[in-house]
Amino acid sequence: MGIIKTPMVVLIGDIVQAGLPYCRLSEKQRRSVQEIKAHKQKVLDESFEVEEQGNDDSKKRLIESDDSTGNHDLDDGSKTSFLGCVCNVANTLLGVGIFSLPFAFSVAGWLGGLFALLTFGLVTWWTSILLGRELNGDPRPSYVFENASYKSPHNLCKKHLSGRLRKPIKSFPAIAREAFGQKGAIFLSSVMYFELFSCLAVFLVSMGDHLQTLFPSVSMTNHMILVSILLMVATVLFKTPRSISYLSVVGTFTMVAVVLSVFTTALWEGNLAPEIAQQNLHTPHPTHVSPPPYHATWITAGLPIGYGLVAFCFSGHAVIPSIYNSMARPQHYEKMISVSFVLVLVCCVTVAGSGYYMFGSTVSDQITISLHDAPQIDAAATMKGLTWLMILSVFSKFSLFMFPLALGVEEIIAPLVPNDRVLEISYTLIKFTLIVSALSVAIFIPSFSFLCSLVGLICTVIVSVIFPAAAHLKLFGSHLPVWEKFIDWLLIVGGVIFGIVGTIATLQ
Repeated sequence: MGIIKTPMVVLIGDIVQAGLPYCRLSEKQRRSVQEIKAHKQKVLDESFEVEEQGNDDSKKRLIESDDSTGNHDLDDGSKTSFLGCVCNVANTLLGVGIFSLPFAFSVAGWLGGLFALLTFGLVTWWTSILLGRELNGDPRPSYVFENASYKSPHNLCKKHLSGRLRKPIKSFPAIAREAFGQKGAIFLSSVMYFELFSCLAVFLVSMGDHLQTLFPSVSMTNHMILVSILLMVATVLFKTPRSISYLSVVGTFTMVAVVLSVFTTALWEGNLAPEIAQQNLHTPHPTHVSPPPYHATWITAGLPIGYGLVAFCFSGHAVIPSIYNSMARPQHYEKMISVSFVLVLVCCVTVAGSGYYMFGSTVSDQITISLHDAPQIDAAATMKGLTWLMILSVFSKFSLFMFPLALGVEEIIAPLVPNDRVLEISYTLIKFTLIVSALSVAIFIPSFSFLCSLVGLICTVIVSVIFPAAAHLKLFGSHLPVWEKFIDWLLIVGGVIFGIVGTIATLQ
């Protein structure tokens, strides 16, 4: 089946492949990376020379040789199977954003929330397809290369079906560099790092919310401060992301547990919104009073926030290049993406629909909090365990998201550092600074749904909608049919308008 890598470890690998920070690698690891790159370049150069000679027999031997090895430039044992890649994509997309989907339905209504979920899911599925074609160096579907050398030369597209328009690309920043130059790569990397930092604040707010449900006598701010101290200790104990990546298994298990819990509880308990609303009225200091009706069909005013929450849930395109490169059969990439998105959409619709049906307008911005707080649900121990799983999952995600961000900052200051010892201390100080900064943002904006919506409308729209379409148009524009050009421009212009209008509406 191959190795199923965690999303953030995959992203770090992507950054390394892009020629960005890898000063944390040992000398042996650096030599290994350079040897692999040199081997790939040698194979590619030799294939170009064979094709340029026009020797048909040599061409045939080259294609047969590449096919006989399964079209890999590394050993099959290092590759990931179709199912493993589906799990990687699903694990990337099914993050903490899925917990806010019932709240997205509560602000946009049944049809409004479903419309936002399906349309944005369709858009990000298509841009994921575009990313695969950009990585492959050809605007045609990946299955076109099924029976030919997948690593075929890029300059023979007129002579051979297997020829590409461009050289294959290996990483997300490399796509930006190829399409828009170094400035484009810097801009995209900046957006990606800003998204990572924003996620740190989101994770702190999420942990603070969940801890307050378990220990209501302690304020949310104090909970976040205590968690930040624990994270500082963890950064000293765990020197590399691999040390803590094993905790991501807890995250995967938590996602499955939440989906099943929400669905089965909705079937068992039914509509709890009227009871919870009445209960809130009789509390000493009601903070959230929801008048009937508790379920709406369409709420236009809530669409911007709803779309932002949905967008945050589908923010995972930065990891796609490494998943693509890890595939045992890259020709099946588009089929793999389609299966993954169908699976993710089923889970999202299940959680969003079940949670909104059960709690209506009384739902919290994280469904796990509503499950824990509802006294009507006769499974207190189970819900408490689910809450602790959620906290541990977010804790591990915080650490994994922080590593590539800290590496990026370290790469900037590395030339100014005299020796490795000082660099090691600097790296620890960088992580401490990131934690304190994220804590400051979380204390200043302690709203999970608001932060998720802003990150989704700003970062996800740029990385997952505008950029793939713009790069596709820039790399293959003259070879694209009119309908594909129209879709690319629609995504670019629509993404810009949607991001600006949605952000303004959310801030208001």
